[in-house]
Amino acid sequence: MIKKTCMLAFLLVSAAWAQPPEANYDESKVPAYVLPDPLIYLDGTTVQSAAEWREKRRPEILRLFESEVYGKTPVSPVKMRVEVKSIDKQSLEGKATRKLVALYFGAQKEAPHLDLLIYLPNRRSGPAPLFLAMNFAGNHSVSFDPGVPLGITWDRDSKTCNPSKQR
Repeated sequence: MIKKTCMLAFLLVSAAWAQPPEANYDESKVPAYVLPDPLIYLDGTTVQSAAEWREKRRPEILRLFESEVYGKTPVSPVKMRVEVKSIDKQSLEGKATRKLVALYFGAQKEAPHLDLLIYLPNRRSGPAPLFLAMNFAGNHSVSFDPGVPLGITWDRDSKTCNPSKQR
């Protein structure tokens, strides 16, 4: 019985040690580091040509991002739904058309989604450049346009999403 109790205690303590540390939101606490050279393979050899970069090193870096940062794209297509929330062709004093679009990651209305805020210049003769900015504070935090509604804001302290209260 004592052996089983000791083993259980050891497993509980081991599990506690294995827990990841809390996230660091203070950049001043990040230790000094050197970014790896993008032209050196994981095995230490050096990229010798542009073709080698395209065929070998770039895919190696993309695999690292899959395994260490973003995760893999699902093999089967994700069923997405797009909903145009509003269009204002006279935004920014008539200089742009503002579109608010919700991208749903699933067919149902309750599926996780992201809100896109798009401004397209009204005076253009062809394609126009577009900026996409991701943030955790809602689209209202990146525009003074009163037509952009308050969004949902991530609260890192309570680890919840809440309706924004201010611009």
